[in-house]
Amino acid sequence: MVWKILSALSAVCLGAACYFAWANQKLLVEERKREGFAKDNLAEMQAHIAKAEEAKKSRETQRDMANQELVTTKTSVADFAAKAQAADQELTIVKTTLEQTSKVVAQNQKQIEDAGDIKSLLAQIDAITKERTEAESALTNQIQHLAAAQERISSLTNAAKEAEEREARGRRGIVDDDFTAKVAHSYTDWGFVVLNKGNGGGVFANADLEVKRGKDVVAKLKVRDVEQNSSVADLVKGSLAEGEHIRAGDLVVAAAEQSAKTAAAKTPDGTAAPAPVAPGDAPATPPAGAMGSDPFGAPAAPAAAPAMGADPFGAPAAPAAAPAMGADPFGAPAAPPATPPAGGATPPSTVDPFGAAPAAK
Repeated sequence: MVWKILSALSAVCLGAACYFAWANQKLLVEERKREGFAKDNLAEMQAHIAKAEEAKKSRETQRDMANQELVTTKTSVADFAAKAQAADQELTIVKTTLEQTSKVVAQNQKQIEDAGDIKSLLAQIDAITKERTEAESALTNQIQHLAAAQERISSLTNAAKEAEEREARGRRGIVDDDFTAKVAHSYTDWGFVVLNKGNGGGVFANADLEVKRGKDVVAKLKVRDVEQNSSVADLVKGSLAEGEHIRAGDLVVAAAEQSAKTAAAKTPDGTAAPAPVAPGDAPATPPAGAMGSDPFGAPAAPAAAPAMGADPFGAPAAPAAAPAMGADPFGAPAAPPATPPAGGATPPSTVDPFGAAPAAK
């Protein structure tokens, strides 16, 4: 009888052992699946890191190119300023010649009254009148060239200011108040998202953004890496409600309070002091009347208003010989003048590229 009871117990123990073996086998299969999933995620993250490194190198290359373009723009503005100075000098010479011609005409008219050979004097008057007409035409031509040079200088100066402001906003991480973008890919569990806009869409490194659904702010973001057409933003800790996730297609806007604008230290008397400016930052608006100040960020020394044609970046204008009357200060061949022209040097012209990329984080 005892052996039957022991046999039954052995059978029960054997059945339980088979059940647990079967359950453990199933758990092992699930564990292997999770291990494979973790390896796939690790490979994906490593690929993403490599891509981010390549993007960083690309942004550094773009920054170097932008710096070279800024230097080229500065050189171009200086060249046009020198041309404007040469045109101003030539205009002064033409005016002087016109005044001398007018005096000669007046003297000849007086000689007509006193002289007896009227025909000869009339011929001289016709010749002088023709010279005066040519001088007036040359004066009008130089005025037009001077106006064109001033327009080019103004255009280049505005382009340099725009490049400076864009570069300064990129360094400080400030996006436009009406900036909008979309979440292209969401990796909430990993603490970051990918946006569908980059440098070309007005995104800068360290910019503060918000994810909105309707009128509600779902989370806050801090831009980490920026490419030409996409960017990566980190999720600000504590800004996303527990259990909530950022979804692809969510609207991203500029933060109501951007840290680069609102950062300020309290002075001992309780007033708010302006946020410190990075060493490379330049004021967004140059001082009024400072045509000679450097639009690329260098502070201008106090000085009297520069003369027309002076270098707007503060460099002294190179001395130039007096140009010929009626000569084009921008390099075009001049029409044959009435009087022998004096030789004049023509400064070289440069390309007008500009644009700045934000500095890498």
